[in-house]
Amino acid sequence: MTRRLVGLAAVFVLLALVAAGPAPALNPPEGVLRDSAMAQLQPVKCRSGDVTADGRVFPEPRVSVAFLRLPDFECAMAFLERTFPDTIDMVSLGKSRAGHDVWDVRVTDETVDGPKKKLLVISSIHGNEIGGREGAARNIEDLVDPRFAQEWVPELLRTHVVHFVFPNPDGWVRGDIYGAQASSVAWTRANTGGRDLNRNFPVQGWVDPANGPLDQPESVHVDTLLRDNTGQWSLGTDNHGQLMQPEQPTAASGLQIVGEFDYQKSETLARFGDAINDAMAEYGVLDTLEQLNQATGGRVAPYRWGTLYDILGYSASGSLIDYYNTPTELGGVGGTGFATELSVSNIPAGNAITYSGLANQVWVDSVRAINNTMFTQAIDPVEFTFPVGGNVAYVFDPEVVTDDDENGVGFEGTPEQQERWGQASYSATRMKFFDDLNEHAERPLTKLTVAQIIDDPSVLDAFDSLVVSDKVMPAEGDRGAYVSAIDAWTKSGGNLVLLDGAVRILPELGMVPESAISVAKHYVGAVGSFTDRTHPLNAGLRGIASQTYDTVPIGYRFGNSAAHSAPNWKVAQSAWEAAGGVTAGTNGTGQTIYGQAPRGDGQVTFLGALLPQPTEEYYHPFGLQNYAVTYTGYTLLQNMLAYGR
Repeated sequence: MTRRLVGLAAVFVLLALVAAGPAPALNPPEGVLRDSAMAQLQPVKCRSGDVTADGRVFPEPRVSVAFLRLPDFECAMAFLERTFPDTIDMVSLGKSRAGHDVWDVRVTDETVDGPKKKLLVISSIHGNEIGGREGAARNIEDLVDPRFAQEWVPELLRTHVVHFVFPNPDGWVRGDIYGAQASSVAWTRANTGGRDLNRNFPVQGWVDPANGPLDQPESVHVDTLLRDNTGQWSLGTDNHGQLMQPEQPTAASGLQIVGEFDYQKSETLARFGDAINDAMAEYGVLDTLEQLNQATGGRVAPYRWGTLYDILGYSASGSLIDYYNTPTELGGVGGTGFATELSVSNIPAGNAITYSGLANQVWVDSVRAINNTMFTQAIDPVEFTFPVGGNVAYVFDPEVVTDDDENGVGFEGTPEQQERWGQASYSATRMKFFDDLNEHAERPLTKLTVAQIIDDPSVLDAFDSLVVSDKVMPAEGDRGAYVSAIDAWTKSGGNLVLLDGAVRILPELGMVPESAISVAKHYVGAVGSFTDRTHPLNAGLRGIASQTYDTVPIGYRFGNSAAHSAPNWKVAQSAWEAAGGVTAGTNGTGQTIYGQAPRGDGQVTFLGALLPQPTEEYYHPFGLQNYAVTYTGYTLLQNMLAYGR
């Protein structure tokens, strides 16, 4: 697979070079003679007398001769700042590991006073993923120069401050070839310290100590920026590069980040992900792709989106955009951030002269589509309501996972780790999901205790659906009476919704044998395959739908297969369907993870991976979040609750 990915990437770039035609030679270093035709043409405009191929400060990639070198970026951005002093500020957040400035280019209408929301654009945190910074430079010029600004830009700059942050100058300079301190022949993913900066942030949940949270100056500088403006951050995007995905080759992929996101936040990000597809046409990506496809015989589509796991097959601990997304009530900075991957924008052994104008134009215009979608949605927010088909109750679990309960923090880490990062306090429970859902639900979900159901089973009669999550019976009491009350209510027409480990009630109801129930530890919680997309349980699926909950925020670990820890509860498909059940989704051969079965006049609906209790079993020095339901998880729950009797 790796060989195939690299091959596709190489073909994409090489054929783009052919389609673009021969590029002019790179301007040589100062002091080297140039021919007369090149003597006046500059790669960027740093002074008023400089001439570029199309008159822009940062020329369009089609007419450029090389990728942007760091010193070119700095002098051209400084020229924009001098030209538009009321709109743009170049601010150094501090020095990188190698001594370069970590730039925060701030764009706003400085003639308008008063509080403004802040937007974050992270560009090329991995130094070899070049498309983000190439696009950001042109996007900044689009915003500040009235010749290029669209009609919505004045409102954006009146109400917001856009922070374009370039966190990894070290990795950038390594491909400059000449003219800069520490320049070399190939960009690098990491900084000069060899650290992946996008694993270097102190996220809540499981932390891999090898990532060394905040042990690099660049991440400290960015953290200071975010922390100094806690509560002011609105939307954000972190623009990366990826190898071409062979199954569905696209110019870009959108990655919905996952954490303790209430329904409003989750749908805000889904709206962002959905809208980028249309924006790809608006900003010319489709036209350029068509040229590439015709020249190469390719079949590259513009865009697709899902979670990080859905798209790339892995997750991350310590990423900047995960950290940005941490809610303020959990001690985070309170942003709402998305991430993107620009295909083949991490050229192996790439540098300033491995240039394709056509491929770079695709990346730059893709970044315009991504960033401008965020900007327009920031000035036109939408309120979302979680639909509920009838009256719904859920069984309350009083257990709370805290750092000072009977077992303390559980996994403590080594003495060295404890001294280095300490231990944040926390109080985590999956029940917070229902509290947050009620803030946006069409009608509130009602909390019922085990005692209420045992003492007066008729309390259930007011409800169409009852949700039991993870634990069958989360408090002490007469189990037989409790299960009998729920079963009688279900048979009388109720919709019993079982989440995660609550499927263990099925043998007690006599629906399947105990041997049919299993739990497997996977990378994340997910429906591996939706068997019938036309079934009402699968209505409204969007993007690349698979992952239903994430692991890191709630403390679960991932790694190689032996290190996976996310519980996915399943019922043998043969046993489930023998009970009259419909399989809407599977996870493994012959394993139902999502389905529905009749029970008397009612029904039992289950999803085996959505809302597990947070765990203390793995290292979590910065605390735990309460839940980590994905946009697909919300959609499936919505479908399970679309019931009225």
